[in-house]
Amino acid sequence: MKTLSRLETRRDQLIGVALFLSVWEVAAQLFDKPLLLPPVSAILTALWDLIISGELITALGESIFLLIVGLLVAIVIGFVFGTIIARSKTAYWMLNPYFSALFVTPTIALVPLVLVWFGFGFTGRVLVVVLAAVVPILFSVASGLRDAPGDLIDVARSFGVKGEIPLLFTVRLRAALPVLMAGLRLAAGRAVVGMAVAETYLRLGGIGGLIKSYGAVFRTDYVFASILPLSLLGILLVSGIGRIERRLKWS
Repeated sequence: MKTLSRLETRRDQLIGVALFLSVWEVAAQLFDKPLLLPPVSAILTALWDLIISGELITALGESIFLLIVGLLVAIVIGFVFGTIIARSKTAYWMLNPYFSALFVTPTIALVPLVLVWFGFGFTGRVLVVVLAAVVPILFSVASGLRDAPGDLIDVARSFGVKGEIPLLFTVRLRAALPVLMAGLRLAAGRAVVGMAVAETYLRLGGIGGLIKSYGAVFRTDYVFASILPLSLLGILLVSGIGRIERRLKWS
């Protein structure tokens, strides 16, 4: 039954996508303003051209590497500071306002500072991705660990689990898994945005560089063709995290 339900869901999704693309194609042909709204056929032609030339593959490789490094750094920083905030009220009252301010500050507003401090190098681009992704991870870790059920901790202690670090890995993290994975999914989406911002404003490379370079010469079909892999990358990353979460729940 579950397999059938999934197949029906996939079928409905494909029908929805096909319907949306068909309406887009017809509307673009009737509107006849390719600079403003290129047809789907023109976008697919541009996408194929980018693939054949190798331009898209090279850009996508650069973007994925930047995204992975930035997201891993954000996970480490978010886990460390989230744990500290969850286990210390003093740290919570001292650090929480700064991380809250970082969460509501647009990442693009911090780019000039990153440029002044770190220049156009790889370190600056990674920092932009980290700034975009670290706070959701931090908040999810802090919330999940702080709200760990006390009865499970008492049971673990009765079975000889002593000390904060053993309790952290045997009880608190397992109990907080849904919250942690939700924060990681949100962080992954923000990391993709941060990656595009970093590549667009700190270095004309990767997918962000393609978007800016073709936008500068008003090749709207190529701009859409460059945006499409970026969107798919975010969807695949979030879906992959969801699959990992389901496997961890079943294990």
